[in-house]
Amino acid sequence: MFVFSIKTSKQKLILQFILIVISIILLGLIFTKFNFSGKEASCQIGKYNLSAKNNSERIEFLSQFGWEVSPEPTEISTVIIPAEFNATYEKYNDIQKEQGLDLSKYKEKSCTRYTYQILNYKDSPNGVRANMIVFNNKVIGGDVSSVTLNGFVHGFFSSDKIYT
Repeated sequence: MFVFSIKTSKQKLILQFILIVISIILLGLIFTKFNFSGKEASCQIGKYNLSAKNNSERIEFLSQFGWEVSPEPTEISTVIIPAEFNATYEKYNDIQKEQGLDLSKYKEKSCTRYTYQILNYKDSPNGVRANMIVFNNKVIGGDVSSVTLNGFVHGFFSSDKIYT
């Protein structure tokens, strides 16, 4: 049998307790900051919901912008937001900022990209895709883009977009 004892004073015990409480509070703040909570974003059309826990919520997300999409994603892939943005990524993040999002908060995070075919884009019913970047069941970025040669890329909402 082993006996182990520690001799400490009340003052040290109280100090240790205070340090533990402060550590718990700091961890809570850090978790909240890195959880990137925020269920809505705002852009020129107003506020919109960012929830993307499942396929139906992702389709509902796109419908907020008037998009009718394929019932299932055409592609699901893992993307890692780079630690440093090059010029192309800066331009892409400018699109995100225009729609109330910002990928720079998610540098070095592993995310999932869901791609859906848009069925009601004027003059391009088969050649336009919606890409959603999801982290912790929340849309953090994405775009609407053409898959044709000399195509286009814009945010989920575009003022020149016309539905069929």
